[in-house]
Amino acid sequence: LIDYNKLEGSLPLPNNDKSEERLARISREKRVQSLFLQGDDLIELRQNIQAMKMGVSEAKRDGDLTRVQKLEKAIQQAQVMDAEFAYAMAKDQMEFAESKGNTKEATAYRQEAMAARSCIPHFNIEGLWIGKYGEHGYEMINVTYAGDTLIATKVTGDENVPKGEISFTADLSPKLPSDEGSLEPIALTEAASKQWGIKNLMRYPGKGHVASKGFVNKQWMDGQIILVGEYFSFAWLPIGHQIFFGRPSAELTLKMLKKHKMAELSKPASHGDENVDDLAEMRAFAMRCMQETQLLEDEEYFHNDDRELFFASDDEKYYQQEGCFE
Repeated sequence: LIDYNKLEGSLPLPNNDKSEERLARISREKRVQSLFLQGDDLIELRQNIQAMKMGVSEAKRDGDLTRVQKLEKAIQQAQVMDAEFAYAMAKDQMEFAESKGNTKEATAYRQEAMAARSCIPHFNIEGLWIGKYGEHGYEMINVTYAGDTLIATKVTGDENVPKGEISFTADLSPKLPSDEGSLEPIALTEAASKQWGIKNLMRYPGKGHVASKGFVNKQWMDGQIILVGEYFSFAWLPIGHQIFFGRPSAELTLKMLKKHKMAELSKPASHGDENVDDLAEMRAFAMRCMQETQLLEDEEYFHNDDRELFFASDDEKYYQQEGCFE
């Protein structure tokens, strides 16, 4: 079970001196981020907006135009603090400008959209992550984006879904809470809220890849990506399987890649290969070289309780909610 108090393997980057260009970029990002709410504050904002929209409907039924105008103005002021709303609006305006051939206006809206997108957490988890794929052990994925779709590709794989194949995807297109396909945040228990300093976890619909050994009978099934602070998990809903992902250190990344390569080199050569004996000898030699330099170190790293990525949890009530599994 996942223990949010025992997550390791996510080491900070060295505190290197930053260039003037990078400092300027960081300063711009902070200014943009200050415009938008995050986490529980954002969820509360959206709940307030929904309540005000209901109030508008009631005021219209009552013929109270003054209240309608007041609430609509309040809604507009609130929505600009939601980065997803700002991103969606700027995207729509960009596409409209493009359809009219207004390149200058489209460029301005594109910059506005990208600025808002940069403040949305689930659009900022690109790169390498490590999770425990059941009996296959720890595997590495690389997260990229194709438009508003998150794509997790296996960097190291297994006999079911090999490296280079997509492990899962997630639809991150901006949606209002009332939109079809929009998922309600997961409300944490009081104990879990104290651990993480947040009351709710955001989640988004996706598709998980599964296959039998040999990458046969492959299929996609419904899933969800769940943001958990600086980490995230993905749940394959029909089979009740969930994997928790953490950032690897540079050292762990290299070790996992080398271990995976060693496993590949240790596989017997195909009978269809030319010069099978030579190929097998080259593989054996390369494997011995790698083993000599790091086998013992790898064993210590992956089996040392103080350094291993360890995910477990005693907060069972959290996993009784839809979308979360043991």
